[in-house]
Amino acid sequence: MLEEAWQLLKSNFDECCEIVKGNKFYYGYALEKWKHSKQVAGAGNYIISKVEWLKDKPVEYAEMVRTAVLLHDVCRFTEITYRFNNGDKYDHGVAAADFLKQVPLFNDIRIWLPIKHHGHRIEDLYNDDEYKNINDKSLQREVELICFIIRDADKIANLNLMTNERSVLSLFLGEGNGDKHKDGQISDRVKENAFKQDTIERFPEATVGEHIAGYVSWFFDINYKYSIDYCRKLKVIDNIFEIFDEYCSDEEFKRQYTIFVKDYLQNHDFLR
Repeated sequence: MLEEAWQLLKSNFDECCEIVKGNKFYYGYALEKWKHSKQVAGAGNYIISKVEWLKDKPVEYAEMVRTAVLLHDVCRFTEITYRFNNGDKYDHGVAAADFLKQVPLFNDIRIWLPIKHHGHRIEDLYNDDEYKNINDKSLQREVELICFIIRDADKIANLNLMTNERSVLSLFLGEGNGDKHKDGQISDRVKENAFKQDTIERFPEATVGEHIAGYVSWFFDINYKYSIDYCRKLKVIDNIFEIFDEYCSDEEFKRQYTIFVKDYLQNHDFLR
């Protein structure tokens, strides 16, 4: 199953590259997402090798979970092609679920339903009729736990890219207006919602400082202890707080939020 998943993903990537190869932006975007898929697979492999609920599962089950992680962006490349041709985009997670349902080898609700919601708020999974209508509660829990692995691995890969390849940092934080102090300010809108152990809402007019605070808040959406361990292994946690310190100019908010998040990382009872 896993080998076939690699072949499918590579085929979609190659087809996308053939179409967009004359455009520097879209070709580079496709290359970055291919690299991202491999990094997510690597993070997923680490988590899968550690989580306790998988230890008594057969090898074939772990391969199924690895397949779900690997294929999380299977329709990202078709979305890039669509954007290149049409100028707009669609939800690649929803598209992947619809696509994988049509492929017998991957038409497993434990694969396509977690993928559908890997980029959404977790409440979207819980409110999805396809999730709510799973009568077998143990199967429903499997879908949830696999979704947690995909979501964690996806975040780890993005945070690692942002914090360890600073040349792409502006893609995550925006360019700002050239005034580092103003660009680093935090609005009351963000302050009022930042200390709830939840991710900070993303909005188009956010400052650079608010964008980086939002990425710091991703740790509240990490599910497994082993995901945090892997972040530490990659120095993601240290590096993102360094970036937060550099780009957030609201000194009091920065001090308080850094303490708040680090305390959570130290004391929260993550899944194992």
